[in-house]
Amino acid sequence: MAVAARRRKRANRGEVPRWSVEQYLALPEDDEKSELIDGVLVVSPSAGFWHQDLSFHLQVVLYRWLRAHDLGQIWFDLDMVLDEKRGIVYRPDLVYLSKAHLNRLRQERIFGPADLCVEIISTSDKPQVLLRKHQDYARYGVRWYWEIHRREADWQLLEYELGQAQEYVLRQEVSGQEWFEPGLFAGLIFRLGPLAEGDFKQAVKGKVRRLII
Repeated sequence: MAVAARRRKRANRGEVPRWSVEQYLALPEDDEKSELIDGVLVVSPSAGFWHQDLSFHLQVVLYRWLRAHDLGQIWFDLDMVLDEKRGIVYRPDLVYLSKAHLNRLRQERIFGPADLCVEIISTSDKPQVLLRKHQDYARYGVRWYWEIHRREADWQLLEYELGQAQEYVLRQEVSGQEWFEPGLFAGLIFRLGPLAEGDFKQAVKGKVRRLII
């Protein structure tokens, strides 16, 4: 009751409520995407169908590859707590943890940096939030970051790797019809365009083909 009363007083004074990580993690699940940046709750609309389709198909490819090679685990829309004191919690579209870092799983969330974060950018995403994510992923040690954009009838994938200066270095930039082999997963080759359509025969080649087709 005391916490609720303080929030009402802040709202009446026009102040932005501040949340602790504990309060954030206690929120009930819903259809909106919630994240925490410096203790401020940031809520985004639920993803559109094309966003969900690509996310699901990409997760299928990555899941099959990771399982076949016993590399770790991948999840959709899972909280990643980067700073408990400052109140920084992000929820990447896809997030991967290697076997060596599975000890970072606590309370059904990731505490610390993942090995890979994937963000599929929607038109509703705020540019300032995307920039802050990019900076925080690097600052807190997420080694690999994929940023995926929908460009009218095509796609664009930007692959970043964490450099020595704790800043991202752009390693690859490919369109939806170009073959992409991640630096993190040597031998895994796919194309975003056919993958977004669920056409796995045209989306993958090489070693991953026998795992999918």
